[in-house]
Amino acid sequence: MDDIKDTFATNAFEEDMLKPHVANAISGRDDLSPFVVHLTRDDRSDFSNGNTASDNLLKILKGKMIFAVRPHCIYNNEIAELFDEADRSCSVACFTEVPLSQIHKLTGVIPGRATKLESYGIVFRKDRLIHAGAQPAIYVNSYGENSYLREAYRAMFNMAKINLKSKFWRIVPLLNAMHERHDFSWEREWRMCKTFHFKLADVVCVILPFDGEDKLKSLAAKAGVAVISPGLNYEQIILELSSQQRTTKTVSAAI
Repeated sequence: MDDIKDTFATNAFEEDMLKPHVANAISGRDDLSPFVVHLTRDDRSDFSNGNTASDNLLKILKGKMIFAVRPHCIYNNEIAELFDEADRSCSVACFTEVPLSQIHKLTGVIPGRATKLESYGIVFRKDRLIHAGAQPAIYVNSYGENSYLREAYRAMFNMAKINLKSKFWRIVPLLNAMHERHDFSWEREWRMCKTFHFKLADVVCVILPFDGEDKLKSLAAKAGVAVISPGLNYEQIILELSSQQRTTKTVSAAI
């Protein structure tokens, strides 16, 4: 119980790290989120040491790190045929900047998508990821006859394969396909080309299913950590957080 509670412990946020003019430009815009989210999934079919989405979330919180596990880019098949060094250099930790009120769009059944994300995750401030070196994914538009940019990246990748020390490898992990057969640009993905280490104070809140997981929600309340669920609009999120604040104060007073 104590170690789980420690997992959820958090402190006050650090000062804003964005430049004042940037913060002012994005303030109050509903189309931009100041947060990024890492969602977990059940990966037991992919890894011998895989876990359920719930257990993966707890593992991340306890270890305070999100591993860059494997590549997720446009040249995955070719990278798999190269040396292990190439595979490691292209492995990424993935996040999304989709607004919190739209997270349910990523956790539902999505035709054609191999990865099934679930309603478990961690919310961070975007500026924390920016200063840690995260980058927006690059969606390479090759719809119809728009192949000129994809051809340029192909030439770059061919040169990178010749020299595994090439700086081109810094770009490869960010490249996503965008064409008639494969287009997930709506995911608004961010990537870390290394394992993301964080402090518990960096966690804005956690994401859990609306129904169930009562034990996790209770532990979060005792530690004063907010919980939101996919599918809530902004007004519902505010009401939920307000209710949790009152519950947290009640629980804290009783301890």
